[in-house]
Amino acid sequence: MSEYLLSIAGREYRAEVAELTAERARIVVNGQEYTVELVEIGRPAGAAPVPAAPPPRPSDASPSRGTAAPSAGTPPRSAPPPAGDGGVHAPLPGLVLEVRVKEGEAVSAGQPVVVMEAMKMENVVPAPHNGTVRKIFVANGDSVAEGDALLEISRPEMTTL
Repeated sequence: MSEYLLSIAGREYRAEVAELTAERARIVVNGQEYTVELVEIGRPAGAAPVPAAPPPRPSDASPSRGTAAPSAGTPPRSAPPPAGDGGVHAPLPGLVLEVRVKEGEAVSAGQPVVVMEAMKMENVVPAPHNGTVRKIFVANGDSVAEGDALLEISRPEMTTL
């Protein structure tokens, strides 16, 4: 992701941010990998805000989102993951133009996974972290509301010191 040259007490360290989420970061310092928990200054650990789930919509109860029957390419719907648990959510209401990944596919942080249209503009939704696409909740042509789950990406197993 990003590389930095750090100077601490007169000693230089080369640091790379390999993965970054709101809760943790995976960094490599002089070739050694570390996983660190991130806590906002002034906020006690474990007190991070949890976004409220959007209210259920009638179309959420329908597995085909309003069509008569799911098409052969439409993935089955299941309970979406909560925010911060590998879920990739719609950043705004719109229409899914293209799902660019398949279940089981490995993805890298920042890789485009979904293209949406909102207000006549295309919006690319990137993978928030490295991992494997575990579940896809939408198909091309689906209308989604802000916060709707688009897909779920499992995190790779990380080692810590």
